[in-house]
Amino acid sequence: MRALRLLGVLLATFSLTACLESTTLVKLKPDGSGTVEQTTLMNMAAVKGMMGGANAQAKPGPMMNKADLERTAARMGKGVRLVSTEEVKGANGFEGTKAIFSFDDINQVQISQDPNLSGGTDTKAAAEPKQDDPVKFKLTRNSSGTSTLTINFADRPAGSAPTTTAGTPAEMPDLTNPMMMNMIKTMFQGFKINIDLEVLGSIVKTNAEYVKGSRLTLLEMDMGALLEDEAKLKALQGKIGPGATFSEVKPYLKDIKGIKIDGPSISVEFK
Repeated sequence: MRALRLLGVLLATFSLTACLESTTLVKLKPDGSGTVEQTTLMNMAAVKGMMGGANAQAKPGPMMNKADLERTAARMGKGVRLVSTEEVKGANGFEGTKAIFSFDDINQVQISQDPNLSGGTDTKAAAEPKQDDPVKFKLTRNSSGTSTLTINFADRPAGSAPTTTAGTPAEMPDLTNPMMMNMIKTMFQGFKINIDLEVLGSIVKTNAEYVKGSRLTLLEMDMGALLEDEAKLKALQGKIGPGATFSEVKPYLKDIKGIKIDGPSISVEFK
């Protein structure tokens, strides 16, 4: 799981992503079927201000239409279907789309850790499953009548350099520059990403770190809170070497406000 890579991409392209809230909730039944609820919101006033001029009325990429969402379903895996979509409004001028997808077999589902920032219309590319470290699932039914779900993240180097859409390395902003840091803080105010999984039943046992009732938090990133402690963020950046895996970097994240990352392997038994 490379949420640290995601952080690098976001910092390298903050003018495009700073006004985003992305929430994904996987709801799972003991038989392996369930739903995925995805909500993508943007600060429309800020977006229009950045776009300016003749493009001020243009529809931002993450405000996806039905065709975009059907391609998102195809990327999630075999048998995933778009059930419904609606326009929603959040706090502080954020608005966007909430989509609900259904699936029959969680073993066929994969969830991207990256928010959909493009809403692109390249049908062929959009329909192909993303290989950028998706969250994958394996469900087994136990003789005791319970079900056990294993959630796997790729334990790859956490410090690998982010790339642009053209495949070239993206340049990270200089976080030691006070002017740059203040600009990033302003731009990322309100930026949040969240991926949760809720079992529709009761948890028997789990090794997950972030559990509340029947819900597990797999990834949570609040950029406003994360950027508050500059010293810890700069120290973290210094610990991310080119060969460090996620497992090696993860212990340093516990004391950093605004970020929760579980894995690389989580098991939850429920009924």
